[in-house]
Amino acid sequence: MQTVKSVFIVAGKILLSAAIIILLVLIGFLIYAAVQLMAGRSADDVLSYTSISLSQMSIQGFAFIIGTLIMYAAFDRKHGWSLGLKQQKPFRLAVEGLAAGILLMTVSALLIWLCGGVSFNSVTFDNTVLASMSSGVLLFTIVSVNEELFSRGYLQGLIKHHFGGTAAIIVPSLLFAALHLQNNNVLDNPLPLLNLFLAGIVLAVSREWSGGLWMPIGLHLTWNYFQGYVYGFEVSGNKVDSLIHLTREGSDTISGGAFGAEGSLLTTLVLLAGTFAIMRYYRTPKLPVSGEPKRQ
Repeated sequence: MQTVKSVFIVAGKILLSAAIIILLVLIGFLIYAAVQLMAGRSADDVLSYTSISLSQMSIQGFAFIIGTLIMYAAFDRKHGWSLGLKQQKPFRLAVEGLAAGILLMTVSALLIWLCGGVSFNSVTFDNTVLASMSSGVLLFTIVSVNEELFSRGYLQGLIKHHFGGTAAIIVPSLLFAALHLQNNNVLDNPLPLLNLFLAGIVLAVSREWSGGLWMPIGLHLTWNYFQGYVYGFEVSGNKVDSLIHLTREGSDTISGGAFGAEGSLLTTLVLLAGTFAIMRYYRTPKLPVSGEPKRQ
């Protein structure tokens, strides 16, 4: 009976958090549209939507951050579990995450290239690419912070409080994949959603074994950034101006297709290996694998 009650409590909080975030996004876009119209932009320009736009992703990102903090402060802080932001040596953990993201994406890109999935044609470093790469740092910092705070900070902590560590790793990873269902080409074949789920597992294990959010935030940032702005793949279906230019060759199963490296079977293998490597690197979880998390 207690389990059924917990299911309803968790489901209700997830739905309420989604409603709050959607409301904040709508408010943010209305303010953004009003400012743009007052600045003289046409209604058609304001209404045109590009999912990789820095301003629009910023609105969504801050909506997730504010909505998550509202939910945690209003309902869950009193229960004693942490969002994972307060850690010892956060800078070191963030750097470890940044390095892990670069390593995992670099291995994925090299395997895709070695197996004939792509060819790397040229390197361009001009003012357009420099501006794109510079804005990309800010863009993916916002993305990594808001997605990790919501998925690994709030959802993982909430589910762990009620159901233990295994559910806290699996369920938020499923929800993390579901959050990307609106992305371009995500349903071209099963691999993009599978790899998004496995990326969620890697990030959830990073949160569990490192004891907080700084390691997964760093990993998430450089995984996305190097995939798109350095190696030239689409980032979860979104194309950006990149340092390296590539051409897809062979089957989408190897190249990842129009979804990017996250659509490749080779990336599936890298994500599985990365999960076990992170567990081995940190030896034991800093948070208990089951039961209520310790206050940080």
